[in-house]
Amino acid sequence: MEQKVMIALIGEQPIPNLLPVRYEKPDRVALVYTNKTEKGFERLKNLLGDDYVDPLKIKSPYDIFEIKQDLANFINENRFKSSDIIFNLTGGTKPMAFASYHMAEDLSCPFIYLQSEGGKSIIFRYEFLEGRIQLISKDSIPNLLIIDDYLKAYLNSYSRTSNDNPFEGLVYDALCNSVDECVRSITHGNLEIDLVMRCGNQVGIAEVKSGKKALKKEGIDQLNTAAEQRYLGTYTRKFLILDREIGSENRELAEAHRIRIIELKSGEKCALSQEDQNKLIKVIRKDLGAIV
Repeated sequence: MEQKVMIALIGEQPIPNLLPVRYEKPDRVALVYTNKTEKGFERLKNLLGDDYVDPLKIKSPYDIFEIKQDLANFINENRFKSSDIIFNLTGGTKPMAFASYHMAEDLSCPFIYLQSEGGKSIIFRYEFLEGRIQLISKDSIPNLLIIDDYLKAYLNSYSRTSNDNPFEGLVYDALCNSVDECVRSITHGNLEIDLVMRCGNQVGIAEVKSGKKALKKEGIDQLNTAAEQRYLGTYTRKFLILDREIGSENRELAEAHRIRIIELKSGEKCALSQEDQNKLIKVIRKDLGAIV
């Protein structure tokens, strides 16, 4: 019985591996990982299921010859037919991508690459036809993620806590019906995130500060920590939502770290004007690639 098998290279970002699996729907997925990406492999395996995943650990992630030999041995040992294989070359080291490309070429297997920029998730599919590589399709990926998937892919586990911050509640209420998903008060160990929002497959995090806290750089530090490689990764959009105008020094610091500042001055009066609600929704949706 023929089985479609995806061979995917694990990099520092797990979503470029999860989305193509959900889109292509292979019968099995072989996750190719290294010592450096072992945690990412474990999180993806937990999300996809042990019975669905074939692991392949690469010992020399920068040796193209050895990587290609490891791939060839793995394919032969599992008796995968070349006609059933598709490679996902989005992750891994560059030598891993080079070796996998040449393996795909040797076997005449198709391969894909996921572009995740500008709020879009696009899969480029290539095939070798008559000895030449050709771009076969360029497809926008539909909504295949929920926030729970995203958080588990990066953190493995997390908790939800209660929060009675009135301004945060106003922001949450304004966003709830205007994005695909919005959740409050996420914690993971010492990591705390006020809001997580999703539009399609794009996810953003926000720190919501009011009063004296809005004038400090605490929210900037929290966002930068949450978006480190060890937590939610650099592709996660960052928003700092305040009930007053940010100081010039903190503005410069936030912009240097690609943090979007949203000032909602009506929040000082424990309410959000319609104008501020519209502003909030427009900025969040635009930055997460949704139609404004």
